[in-house]
This record gives sequence, structure tokens and C-alpha cells, in this order.
Amino acid sequence: MGTSNWQNLSHCVELIRRAAPSSVLDVGVGFGRWGMICREFLDVWQGRVHREQWSTRIEGIEIFLKNVDEYHPYFYNKIHIADAYELLTRRILGHYDLIILGDVLEHFDKERATALLTACLESGRYVLLNIPIGTDWPQGSEYGNDYERHRSEWTMEELDRYPFVSKQKFKDYIERDFAVYLFQGRP
Repeated sequence: MGTSNWQNLSHCVELIRRAAPSSVLDVGVGFGRWGMICREFLDVWQGRVHREQWSTRIEGIEIFLKNVDEYHPYFYNKIHIADAYELLTRRILGHYDLIILGDVLEHFDKERATALLTACLESGRYVLLNIPIGTDWPQGSEYGNDYERHRSEWTMEELDRYPFVSKQKFKDYIERDFAVYLFQGRP
């Protein structure tokens, strides 16, 4: 099941809390890290401890059905089993305060990834992006999921062209570069 690096987690939690979204879309749910983190820090930490008190709408998109487990609906209000590119570029889902692309763009070819990021910027007040930087991240099909294949490589110079509020580079456990951006989308 899809997961990501941990070295950026406290930074991302701070960015999520700063954005203070009332609606979140997690693109590429995978293990469900962002749904759990958003639920904890946007509801529980605000004193809305019990499920019936939760007020943050947290939705996800996952293309690989086997990634969605029985615990996911506890943190997510809804998970769309679909191709994120199709849903977002066609503007099917509407607007969110925060859209999270947690290690997602590299799984699309550059043209589709660019269109997906643009669609997210038009559909979200903020977009939180976690992404491998450079050529040190080859990845093929994993655990029977061909969607895990890395189809594009990114530089920070390419990403700096988009309207960012915050950016920070990190190193993973084997010293490869990855970045976290908080982009300003459409209000």
C-alpha cells in the first residue's frame, strides 16, 4: 500500500494547521496517512474529540481499490475510487480548502501531472505537495499496482513557477532530495 517519507511530517502538520481548512481532498489515499493526520490536527486537536463532533470534511481519491482498507472510512468522510486526473481536470468534485498531493505527481507523465497540478490549484484554496526531486527515484510497479510506477521527474525550478506560500527541501533516509510545497490556489 502506498506510503511516503517521514522526515517532513512535522513541517506538513504545521502547514496544514496554518491553512486551517474545513474541507480537504487527499489525492492518492494509499495508507491513509493524510486523512489520519488531518482528522487528528483539524478536529481532535481543536477539541472535537468524538466522531459526532468532527466538522472537517475529509475526502480522498484512490485509483487502486486494494489500497482502501476497512479503517479508511473512519478518518475519511468519503473516498472516491477513480482516476484523480479524470476527476480533477473535469472539475467533477468541486472546491476544497486544501488539496493534498502526497507523493502523487511523479506517478503521472509530465503532461498529465502538470494538468493535474493546475486543476488542483483551480479547485483548492491551498495545495500541499510532497514530491521526489531529481532523478534518484526510479520506481516500477509495486505489490501488483502499476499505478505505483514513477512516470515523471521534477526539479524545484519547475515547481517554483507555481504560486507557492512555502517550500522546503528534505532528505530521505538514503539522502535523496524531496520537497514540500504549499501552493496558493483559488480562494
